[in-house]
Amino acid sequence: MAQLQLKGIRKTYGKSVQETLKGIDIHIESGEFLILVGPSGCGKSTLMNSIAGLEHVTEGNIFIDGKDVTHAEPKDRDIAMVFQSYALYPTMTVRENIAFGLKIRRMPKDEIDTEVQRVATLLQIENLLDRKPSQLSGGQQQRVAMGRALARRPKIYLFDEPLSNLDAKLRVEMRTEIKRLHQRLGTTIVYVTHDQIEAMTLADRIAVIKDGELLQLGTPKEIYERPATRYVASFIGSPAMSFIPLKVEGEPEAPRARLRSADGDETFVPLPKKLAEYHGREIHLGIRPEHITQPLAHKEGQTAIASGTFRIEVTEPTGPDVIALTRINDTDVHCRLDPDHTVEPGQPAQLMVDLSRAVYFESGQEARIEI
Repeated sequence: MAQLQLKGIRKTYGKSVQETLKGIDIHIESGEFLILVGPSGCGKSTLMNSIAGLEHVTEGNIFIDGKDVTHAEPKDRDIAMVFQSYALYPTMTVRENIAFGLKIRRMPKDEIDTEVQRVATLLQIENLLDRKPSQLSGGQQQRVAMGRALARRPKIYLFDEPLSNLDAKLRVEMRTEIKRLHQRLGTTIVYVTHDQIEAMTLADRIAVIKDGELLQLGTPKEIYERPATRYVASFIGSPAMSFIPLKVEGEPEAPRARLRSADGDETFVPLPKKLAEYHGREIHLGIRPEHITQPLAHKEGQTAIASGTFRIEVTEPTGPDVIALTRINDTDVHCRLDPDHTVEPGQPAQLMVDLSRAVYFESGQEARIEI
């Protein structure tokens, strides 16, 4: 295990004035599982390659356990990387693939055999050791790629979208295996993904990156409940957070806003006192689907609760719940309803809006309003 510190990391290719990385600062504790998320082309993989030493940074420093490795060769950083493509040697058996890095390091044969067996047992691939990669499923190949990295016992593990080539069922299974592995070994892991579910379920902390900038660094709970920007709020969560335009009304001590259905029905919702300073102005209410539900008896009468009638546009049963689409203030809004609560597309339904976990944004601005 090792600490990893990134200080002011910038990356510019050639003579281009367009920076791929724009001053990234992240301190990763020993044994921490950090996930980098963001859209394709945001700089996640470039940052990962820079940590590994596969790319040189234009500015900034990389420290491992306090030692500056910014200009160190990849072999001198004691880092193992698991790629999206697995990169297994097709002519070697699983045993030989796992042992390859250890042979390069001239480890004694008996120690290599012991280490291969340890890793194979850990990943439950003992019965695959004499097979070639072509004889393995995608999930099995992924385990072998992980095994090859684990056999080296490096200070830091880097995973670059390792599950993106797997089908949905295998992704869930491998996600569980990776989490179990981290809990068992307590290793320091930096993991790149574009899959927000992977990020939320695996990470100790998440770094959200867009256009080479670090927008927010926090725990999954912090990122989900207190997004720093509108982009972060919309990127994390499925279905995504809805943004409803509101005009702040009411008295300074009791600001409020109207929610208007597609049929013209209106209901007033209470707003935090802080928003009184926006009186007469438009803001955007950010609210997640699970906070717009069918009426719930245990929430009736609570201060931050409002109810109204809204026409249901579309329903999407998922099994444990029903995702319903309605329109509020001329905006598509997702709700999460109990599967036993009957609603029909095209028909009005009574909905409850819980504003206790809502967030707010100034119209035209990215940053969240601090309440």
